Amino acid sequence: MDTAEPLRWLLEQIGGGVTLIQAGCLPREVVAAAFARYSHWYPIGKGPRSETDLFQLADLHELGCTQRLVTKRHRTLKLSVAGGVQLADHQLRQHTAALAWLGTTVAERQVAECALGAPWAEPRLRGDLCDAVHPVLAASLTHDDGTVMEVKDTERLLWRFWHLGRELGYLDERDRSADAPISLSATGRFAALAALRVLAEGPKGRATASERGSAGGQAGVGEAAHQ
Repeated sequence: MDTAEPLRWLLEQIGGGVTLIQAGCLPREVVAAAFARYSHWYPIGKGPRSETDLFQLADLHELGCTQRLVTKRHRTLKLSVAGGVQLADHQLRQHTAALAWLGTTVAERQVAECALGAPWAEPRLRGDLCDAVHPVLAASLTHDDGTVMEVKDTERLLWRFWHLGRELGYLDERDRSADAPISLSATGRFAALAALRVLAEGPKGRATASERGSAGGQAGVGEAAHQ
């Protein structure tokens, strides 16, 4: 099963090179192709005019840059050597997408680890998912100033996990309303197993300074209280 299908699709679109428009955005033909393929990304109106109107595509573009799957020279965006390899290698692409879904900070990965298991048996409401994740996060992490993690911190971290999961096709998008239950898609189950394997096989021990990040882009997360 091909996981992270939208990422594979974008890498195919970039291929040998596309010419970026103003502000380094993808060209309109790629935006139009994305809307034609993933119309649920922009369900209102006649369609997006640029990458800035289609944040899912913009996020995938950023993911490709962050993971060094693409390279830019002047206004031309091309697949990197690594991008070409991953386009042809399903397992490598799955690993990269799983890493991106997990996040890079201790807090993001803690939230992802909890959130991956919560909807496995049945769909979970967003509020229920936060209720399941927050006690674990609050018990294991604190902010740099020693204050406890609050529910709003967990909600911001879950927002990143939720939105990226939908953009990669890992979470069911049939109902995009805020109160819709969250469930893993067919590819999401494969990706969840890959992500949990990454966590299980990853290094253990205290968080390094580079691993600490912001809880939703605000207060920094300090050492884990229980590790």
